Amino acid sequence: GNKAGRKAGAQKCIDAKDLGSKRMLSELSHRTSFTTKEVADLLKVFKSLAAQTPRQPNVILQSQFKSALEEAGIKAENNVYLKRLFTAFDRNETGTIDFREYVLGMSAASRGTAREKISLSFEVYDVDNTGKITQDEMVKILLAVADHEQKVQGTGGNVDKEVITKFVAQVFKKYDMRQNKVLSFDEYVRAVMNHPDLVDFKSDLTLLESKTSKETASEKKGIGEGDFGIKITDPRAPAETTPTASSISYEDWVGIGLKNGFLRIVGRGPKYAVVQPSER
Repeated sequence: GNKAGRKAGAQKCIDAKDLGSKRMLSELSHRTSFTTKEVADLLKVFKSLAAQTPRQPNVILQSQFKSALEEAGIKAENNVYLKRLFTAFDRNETGTIDFREYVLGMSAASRGTAREKISLSFEVYDVDNTGKITQDEMVKILLAVADHEQKVQGTGGNVDKEVITKFVAQVFKKYDMRQNKVLSFDEYVRAVMNHPDLVDFKSDLTLLESKTSKETASEKKGIGEGDFGIKITDPRAPAETTPTASSISYEDWVGIGLKNGFLRIVGRGPKYAVVQPSER
């Protein structure tokens, strides 16, 4: 499963003498979208938080994770969302986050490639770490993030659980190809291709064809602001002039997948396989 794959590819915790070395800063800069200076700035934040726990001076605990995100400009007000993000960052599954995990996680969360964002979001949705996503898990995370955004924006009010539940049911109806009531990683990738808002943990109104929402789908941003080159159009616009993202062809989907690194060619035909999160 996904959990076993993550363990197999997990790095060992960083030794104190390696923390902040030029070699490490250079390596992390090369592996992420951060410059060496930005990695060094993240190191300052990490060290100041890690120093608060003298018994474990080279890691961040779950209780410190919210501060670690906020110091880097990411707000997280909902505990369910925070816990899932922490688990996704904690690649070694030690219950703590070392500096390498912190930088890799921050890169994927804040400015990652399409592949990084898809893998990270899949791990957040996969609440019980089975390598599959259930409807309940997806509803739980979407509700948590909607609640988090309301708190950040100070808008108040109640999150519409019925709308989110209906959206998730539609996602599973369209993309649960094996009809086993869960989404595997390859099924999730297909769903994300047509509904990029899933990566940002938002319900995509185009699937519900809502005509009452004040926010039109055309105002939304896709993954990485155009990593896929997919435009989601206003469902109220004439269909003949503005095809929606859900009309993307299989050939286009394959081409985009290969370009962004979450599909790979296997065998003749050619045949394609989805690159699993554990293969990162």
